[in-house]
Amino acid sequence: MMTTGMTAVRSPILAGILLTLLAVLPATAEISAFVATVGFDEDASLDRGPGIGLRWGKAGGLLGGETSLLIARPERAVGTSKESATALFYEGRVLVNIPVGQVKPFVGVGFGAVTITGTDVELPTGADEAVSQALNTVADLQTSTALSYGGGVRYALNERLDLRFDLRQYLVFSVKGIAADQLQEQLEDQTGQDIPDLTKNRTVRHNELSLGICAKF
Repeated sequence: MMTTGMTAVRSPILAGILLTLLAVLPATAEISAFVATVGFDEDASLDRGPGIGLRWGKAGGLLGGETSLLIARPERAVGTSKESATALFYEGRVLVNIPVGQVKPFVGVGFGAVTITGTDVELPTGADEAVSQALNTVADLQTSTALSYGGGVRYALNERLDLRFDLRQYLVFSVKGIAADQLQEQLEDQTGQDIPDLTKNRTVRHNELSLGICAKF
């Protein structure tokens, strides 16, 4: 009976100690949810679109790091109408924090990948079914490496919550270049026609403006 009573008393005490430690210990990690507006390079033929995302990583100290996932829904013109596309931005970042009180500026660079779905390709005259399938494969291959840079500011709401504002630009390097060049040569051999460059611009620039809430623990 005494053992049961001691256990009943000990559990709330241990819970209280744990909560006290969580409140006192410095925050070492962070997770945040955010909303964004994403602008796309004119060569991508995509309109600015809304996005949502998550970031997680190390928040405390002068140097920090995080992983970021952003999903955007831009639109593109198709004839006289528009269709929606999906853009996925995924990367790891290194952050330099400037802790100056309640308002904390930061800068950072990141490296990752950008995937964009739903790209249409104009088929050349005389292209057979195999060529058409090859073109569609290249069109669907929209995952590209990306380097980002930018900065922002955190505003401390309390010890565990920050309001966070980000401004970031992505340099997206096309991974379709080699495959597209080979396909272009094959198309010209098969059709006897000059085929326009399938990747007119190998590097494009997108930008992100976001606002989110960060929880530190």
